[in-house]
Amino acid sequence: MKKKFVNTLLSASVIAAMMAGTFGGFVSQAAEEEASSDEPVTITYWGWDSNFYEPLMEAYSESHPNVTFEPTATEWGNMLTKAQQALASGSELPTIIPMDMTLIENWKEMDIMEDLTTYGLDVSKYNEIYMDAATTDDGKVIGLFENICPAGIAYKRDLAKEYLGTDDPAELQEMFSSYEAYVEKGKEVSEASNGEVFLFHSGQAVAEWLYFASEVPNVTDGTINMTEKMTDIMGKLVELRDAGAVDTYQNGTPEANATYAGENHIFYPCPDWALTYYIESNDPEGSGNWGLIKAPVGYTHGGTAMGITSASGDAEKQVAYDFITWCISDPEGAAVMRDKVGYISIDNEYTADSEFFKRSDEDFFGGQDISTLYYQDIIGQASIVTPSIYDNDIVNTRNDVAQQVMNDPEMTTEDAVAAAVEELTQLVGSEDVTIK
Repeated sequence: MKKKFVNTLLSASVIAAMMAGTFGGFVSQAAEEEASSDEPVTITYWGWDSNFYEPLMEAYSESHPNVTFEPTATEWGNMLTKAQQALASGSELPTIIPMDMTLIENWKEMDIMEDLTTYGLDVSKYNEIYMDAATTDDGKVIGLFENICPAGIAYKRDLAKEYLGTDDPAELQEMFSSYEAYVEKGKEVSEASNGEVFLFHSGQAVAEWLYFASEVPNVTDGTINMTEKMTDIMGKLVELRDAGAVDTYQNGTPEANATYAGENHIFYPCPDWALTYYIESNDPEGSGNWGLIKAPVGYTHGGTAMGITSASGDAEKQVAYDFITWCISDPEGAAVMRDKVGYISIDNEYTADSEFFKRSDEDFFGGQDISTLYYQDIIGQASIVTPSIYDNDIVNTRNDVAQQVMNDPEMTTEDAVAAAVEELTQLVGSEDVTIK
């Protein structure tokens, strides 16, 4: 099952009250008193993205000089294992842990995170779907997600104009309103460029997009729907591959990232956070040459929740809670996250305020109103993949098989599905779940 978003437009008086700070960070009185204390407090943090946490910690410390942050750089893929090893060895956990959506169910099973509602968190103020994703079966809210991650398809205007006849986002949106259109246009572009220009740079990137856009649930009644899920994803990828629409780069490698500034790839699947972390960072001279359209199916991609470990001291927990809600609900913190990190809060008041969610990088996209496109048009149609404890294994399998599809032009959809089922079965290695 995928859960759909519903946009909620709030009254001007509610937005004004929140922006004036009367809503605050929804912190309880006790938490506010503790957080505003002049007593020195050190907050430890494990994180894989210094571009996210460093600007926020620096800004928070300016207004809270008694708070010191001690972040430890930790690879995304090592975060869960690092926590498990700390528990096994009796070593310290950090005060704050970021929990990726792909692993949120695994974090719930570890039972090491505080229930944020006990610190005054008002769940009704935040995006319902993301709050549900961070809530355990017994009602504990173990984290607060940072942003809502709407995703579209970014494109290079010069290549679109040369090979598709237009760089106008409205015209391209109409042209690419279905998956079939990508296949058809992929063939045309390949033929027109003698196989030198592709719609997409990476089969893994395409499979990632198709995974998050898929309506097939990962798990139903204890059964992993691998055949149906991978048929949906790999079937479309094979069609695009055979049309000459997809290049063979491995997603996220330096070689793949260099293509953003190149002249051979038109489209890139693009959640809002990728604007900063992929497009603008990898093509700094490309300002004005990028545009954005919706995918055929509205989707979101990503999301990370910040939570507080139960091993922390009371003073640290209170300050950690204040910091987390400051990042997401305080006007100052949410503005830092928007302007320096490129994230828009899951706080309903912000996503309802078109002035607040206006991104500062629209000039990079030729002056296009990508803010409304992301935070109203796309998110109004989008949904998220309902998380499960098997998501990380499913994602790793998806990436491996997608690259196999691109490396072997003879690999069929049936071959890819069989390879995915076999690999996932080995990864899961449990008789408690059925894989079909």
